[in-house]
Amino acid sequence: MVAVTADVAVRLLRPRTSNDHETLGMVLFGLRRSLAGEAIGEQLYEDLEAVLGEHAHPDLHLVAAIAARFRETTTTFVEIVPYLVQPYPVDEVRRLIYLSANHPHPGDAPGHLRRFALAILALLDLMGDTAS
Repeated sequence: MVAVTADVAVRLLRPRTSNDHETLGMVLFGLRRSLAGEAIGEQLYEDLEAVLGEHAHPDLHLVAAIAARFRETTTTFVEIVPYLVQPYPVDEVRRLIYLSANHPHPGDAPGHLRRFALAILALLDLMGDTAS
């Protein structure tokens, strides 16, 4: 059996962390990137391709499903963009929320979905490679 003195125990149990602002900022940035990576998945990129790709002509059933997923993405973006983009992109977020709130007539849905996809791309561009 080995005896550990109190001073050795204190050194062993002391956390090896830093509380300086630079280190905390780097940790916070990493956590925000992780949050964005979890929030922005492959399905979003597949949906964007289905709407904006070279051979994109989604049928009305697919348009409705993608629009629903884009609305979920809007909610996620409203939550994470303030932490990832400085200064806050007021116009881009406002446009995304506006498009999310619209439920156009089925005949107008494909054009609306393209505008919706472009608004999402604009925010992804502002976030840079945060999601990768």
